[in-house]
Amino acid sequence: MKKQKSFTYLILITLLIIFIIPFYLLIINTFKTTQQFVLNPFSLPESFNLDNYKEAIRKMNFSVSFKNTLIISVSTTLLNTVFSSMIAYVFSRKDWKINKFLFMLLVVSMVAPFQVYMIPLVKIFGGTLGMSNKLITVIYVGIGLTIPFSVFLYRGFLNSIPKELDEAALIDGCSMEKTFFRIILPLMKPIMVTVMVFVGLGSWNEYLMTSLFLTKTETRTLSIAAFTFLTNRSADYSPMMAGLVLGIMPILIFYLFGQKHIIEGVVQGSVKG
Repeated sequence: MKKQKSFTYLILITLLIIFIIPFYLLIINTFKTTQQFVLNPFSLPESFNLDNYKEAIRKMNFSVSFKNTLIISVSTTLLNTVFSSMIAYVFSRKDWKINKFLFMLLVVSMVAPFQVYMIPLVKIFGGTLGMSNKLITVIYVGIGLTIPFSVFLYRGFLNSIPKELDEAALIDGCSMEKTFFRIILPLMKPIMVTVMVFVGLGSWNEYLMTSLFLTKTETRTLSIAAFTFLTNRSADYSPMMAGLVLGIMPILIFYLFGQKHIIEGVVQGSVKG
């Protein structure tokens, strides 16, 4: 038993090292020049200067890109939370046949990758409606793409909440809306944090969809701006990596604060459903 536990710890430590190495290399190479990085990416920097970070902030137009990314991520996450939780509540509490059919459609839509919807979305929003280079377009599409997975988790969690709570609230004179917002919603905190982390991470790191709709400099997000260091013939790797670090730090902090709710929310949202 002791040997088995030691072997398990050894595997976990090995996996931890494997996952940490890329992040470690990213950090140390932000303090080196691109030439030093190309010669030996594994060596320690000669000095810890912040020139690459200054260059990244300047070239990426960081304040504008950060603002755009923040607006898209926060808006998508909050609106997704409101709409998905309400939809899941109806699916969980109403045994209508149409609900079962619609829920199955949502589950099926989770299988299709974004590339399936890519061309029609660009044709409709970018071409027909002329909504390119508008943050609202990315927010709208982002909400639509994240709702199926969110509803799936919310519904599973809601199925674990006794319906007697709803019945008691109904007897006390609460409508379905008041029951949801005053009684059920506060109980959904673990799964809400979980979904918000997943949706927030996806929105913050999204590149393909945003690159299709946001082409102007003033509408770029951090993920798009990071590619300003790439040219047809060469790449300025060290400032680009500094830009990547600046881009992932806010969402990493958000993830660290919400991580204690993630496992609980995923388990209750998927297994109990």
